[in-house]
Amino acid sequence: MSIEINEKITIFKRFLAVAYGLSEAEIDAFLKILESKGGKDVDTISTELGISKSRTSLVLKKLADAGLIEKEKGGNSKGGRPKYIYNVNREELKEKLARKAEELCRELKGVISLSLA
Repeated sequence: MSIEINEKITIFKRFLAVAYGLSEAEIDAFLKILESKGGKDVDTISTELGISKSRTSLVLKKLADAGLIEKEKGGNSKGGRPKYIYNVNREELKEKLARKAEELCRELKGVISLSLA
């Protein structure tokens, strides 16, 4: 039995919520960055999600602190404060998420064993 793409996305979102304690806005921002080719900046993500830049900055900080995204200085031809681009290292991310999933499954097995003992 194969799982449809929408079901896979739903399962992945639930995993992110449980494994990392992410809110819906944080998950949506993460997915926007994940599907981008060259990363995204605060302005772009803010516009795409329809949330303030300050809220977007908090969301991105949580994702970066969790190790899900990377923050890089982008080119800034206008001068002033540098713009940052948020991106993912896909290979590292795959490994990190797989380890987290295995850890959660081990913990769940332990909970089930204790609950049914």
